[in-house]
Amino acid sequence: MTLPTADSTTEITKSQMRALIQSAYGEPENVLTFENVDIPVPGDGQVLIRVHATSINALDWHFVSGTPYFLRLVSGLRTPKRRISGADVSGTVVGVGKNVHNLVIGDRVFGEIPGGGFAEYVSVREGLLAPVPSNITFAEAATLGVAALTALQGIRDWGGLRPGQSVLINGASGGVGTFAIQVARALGASEVTAVCSTGNVDAARSLGADHVIDYTREDFVSSDRLYDVLFDNVGNRTLGECRSVLKPDGALVMVTGEKGKWIAPLPRILGAKILSIFWSQKATNNTAKSTPEDLLILREMVESGHVKPAVERTIGLEDVIGAISDQGKFHARAKTVVQIETVL
Repeated sequence: MTLPTADSTTEITKSQMRALIQSAYGEPENVLTFENVDIPVPGDGQVLIRVHATSINALDWHFVSGTPYFLRLVSGLRTPKRRISGADVSGTVVGVGKNVHNLVIGDRVFGEIPGGGFAEYVSVREGLLAPVPSNITFAEAATLGVAALTALQGIRDWGGLRPGQSVLINGASGGVGTFAIQVARALGASEVTAVCSTGNVDAARSLGADHVIDYTREDFVSSDRLYDVLFDNVGNRTLGECRSVLKPDGALVMVTGEKGKWIAPLPRILGAKILSIFWSQKATNNTAKSTPEDLLILREMVESGHVKPAVERTIGLEDVIGAISDQGKFHARAKTVVQIETVL
């Protein structure tokens, strides 16, 4: 296969790429291997991206481990449908399929995709991509996928935040949490309170939190302060405790819940839906969806300086297996970026 490169003066003549392949469900070190596989051919409405960077999410660990088990109704009952994980990408368009109208070879793009990011190339529907913000690198742009979209849609849509309202973010130090602090400020929150561990207090303040609660020293539930939106990125408190810190017309946004192999966090989600019938507050749980409009909103937030990707570390593709294992511990600090190809 022959593909034009971004500068359109040379050609990629190789037919295979290096990728991280998943053979079964289980611990990452047991089911993930590096292999040389065929470079995908962009289909109708798709572009081929030379992946420069990707980032790692807890979502990747769930798909690799196959837990909770009900996830397999989507991902494949016995074996994973998705052979290559990785939902966040940034890179350069190097091939264009039929009926692509908005992207051309050489475009610098980022987005959230349905797998395939842990590889040198990936074919992506053009509607899942947006131009890389002009003031950040490919590595930083690779973080603007799952975590940033969850923060944006969770606070704006599920929480219904309006300018002048207050937000409490429980779990403000991981990928989603660091974006949630900044997105809340960008959307006009009058007061943002972050809950995190001692080692992340200064980082939360630097991202724009007005108040930071160190959960090793203080319990946010015991406070008399009430909030318009509780963005729960941990799921370690009961529904009653969450309700107790909300104003009468407040909103509980459940991003995650208790961990388990079978059906957790479904009971908590279903319980919240039932109980919210009798509450004055609302409780919501959804999965973020990538839309062209929201990718452009994130791009504008970054270019305006309201949002800055928080990167904890940058690793190479060969270190992804260990990094996915780390995600299963659920104590991430900011984002882990995978630099697949260094491009300025």
